[in-house]
Amino acid sequence: MMSDQPSVPSEPAPSWSSRMGRLAGYGVGDFGLNIYWNTIALFLVFFYTVAVGLPPDVAGTIYFVGMVWDALSDPIVANLAERVRTKQGTYRPFLLYGSGLVGLAFVFLFWVPPFEGMALLVFLVVMGIIFRTCYTLVAIPYAALSARLTFDSGERVELTGVRMFFAFGGLLAVSGLFPILLRRFSGGGETDPAAFALAAAVGAVTATAAILLCFARTKEEPLMAGTRNPALSPLQLLKTFWANKALLILLIAVFLQSSGNASLMVSMLFFLETQPGLASQETVLTAFAIATMIGVPIWTVVIRHLGRKKSWLLGASLIAGFGLSMLTFGPFAVMGLPIPILGYGFCMGAFGVMLWSFVPDTVEFGQVQTGKRAEGISFGAVLISQKLAGAAMGFMVGQVLSFIGFDAAAEVQTAQTSADLLVFLSIVPGIGYFVSAIPVLILPIDRERHADMVSTLSKPGSAKG
Repeated sequence: MMSDQPSVPSEPAPSWSSRMGRLAGYGVGDFGLNIYWNTIALFLVFFYTVAVGLPPDVAGTIYFVGMVWDALSDPIVANLAERVRTKQGTYRPFLLYGSGLVGLAFVFLFWVPPFEGMALLVFLVVMGIIFRTCYTLVAIPYAALSARLTFDSGERVELTGVRMFFAFGGLLAVSGLFPILLRRFSGGGETDPAAFALAAAVGAVTATAAILLCFARTKEEPLMAGTRNPALSPLQLLKTFWANKALLILLIAVFLQSSGNASLMVSMLFFLETQPGLASQETVLTAFAIATMIGVPIWTVVIRHLGRKKSWLLGASLIAGFGLSMLTFGPFAVMGLPIPILGYGFCMGAFGVMLWSFVPDTVEFGQVQTGKRAEGISFGAVLISQKLAGAAMGFMVGQVLSFIGFDAAAEVQTAQTSADLLVFLSIVPGIGYFVSAIPVLILPIDRERHADMVSTLSKPGSAKG
């Protein structure tokens, strides 16, 4: 099936308040999605270990299976989503009808059933698969929606900057409130299984409301005049994917950067559990999230000034530097807050802005190269890369915890376990981030080239897919 899109109408430039309302309307959706994403990144392996009582390596393996399934389902959803045609748009209906499903599945993800042994493990794996399928049905259309909100590369940086501010607001909500909810629902502890499910229910209601608000406050713009979205066969999809050099290079950077990010997030709670002299978990996590949110607008300005490639190298170098400082001098805590960890958070804000403003640009790059506009390929492939990196690091963290002797039942971990975790958190994130700068520097996309591509695609008679 092929569907022609009407040309973009000529309209007066929107007012500042209208423009910010549109940006915020899109960004609030990522607040909801990041309640789910960051709760899983920070707490799921921890939940499996301290609440369910699984060995760390088994917990990491279950996390790995869920993330791999998540990645495998991405291309299916991506290909499905861009074929939808409704009065509500192509991508927005997924937000409306999928938000409740992902919230319900999220609650059951943190519920411990009255099973034991293999039955318990099977339940946890199946619930992980169900949740991640529901999450994908919302997350991929939400990400692809950004390619329909504006076709200007500079505006996409602004759009992504606002989106990332909301996204890390989700991180702040999870970091600051989830431990508090756990203690509130368990009467002071942090390992009661029922408390995890209740805290997840609060998160699900909040996230669902945010995603529905995004649906209500966004509007998909028509594509450039003459653009057609063909329904591609699997073979055509594969050919289009391999022909998009910019996307292939970006995927390498995404995998490396996401590996660094996941190694930090999954191991964070375990690190805080083992390091003496630090503030409480929610205090450190809240400070970490605030540092990230503060970094987003600052990095957005830096990116507009330096460009995305130089900014990526700068941010990656700073993260590697913070890691080396922690390896050399320890956590260097001020009022219980580990400064290198806050440095990690501050720099993380840069990469969401850069990555998600690069992705829609690869859509136009592939359209110029192949004559086919395939949004699902670009956004689906990036999410696959992120999730495979997360799966690999979730599995690695579980294996590392078992190898260094982390004991969930112990009141205090050994000094050697503490030292080994510090080494891991000092080295692994920095390596992932720093090496990711190499493919970014050779990426065949910049603001000027993208503007030329959009101009080419806007000319009558150009190949537009």
